[in-house]
Amino acid sequence: MNQPTLFDLEAFTKTGSSPVYAYDPFWDELTPQDSHSVGGQISEADSPCESVGEQVATDTQKSAPQHDTHWIEEYWVERCSNKYWYYRYCWMQGRKIHRRYLGSVNSKLARHKKADVEVWISDGQSPAEIQRLIQCWGESQKRSHF
Repeated sequence: MNQPTLFDLEAFTKTGSSPVYAYDPFWDELTPQDSHSVGGQISEADSPCESVGEQVATDTQKSAPQHDTHWIEEYWVERCSNKYWYYRYCWMQGRKIHRRYLGSVNSKLARHKKADVEVWISDGQSPAEIQRLIQCWGESQKRSHF
């Protein structure tokens, strides 16, 4: 088509002219695959890797079940095929779960922090107050290192 007839709609809307199809032998070489999955679906055999960053071992046993807005969780992280266990304080804000690291389960300081947070939860402290108290621990540790 030349330039003047490029935008001439009559050339495209004329009835009676059938489109011309070109034969492509590539389509004869294709064989249908036995795939019953669509798009991003995967089969059970192609399941994703099990060693993901951090994992919670079992259903979290909340330290104060009457307060479902915040709890302490024990979780693990796998590095070089070794599992490292940690404590963290979790709280709900709206529908989002926020987490604050407390320390390793092997650490005496982390076990004391966990016990303190459990007491604060059972005493009815709000998540904002507990966050502030946990943050104070970090600031006092920074001051003691200087």
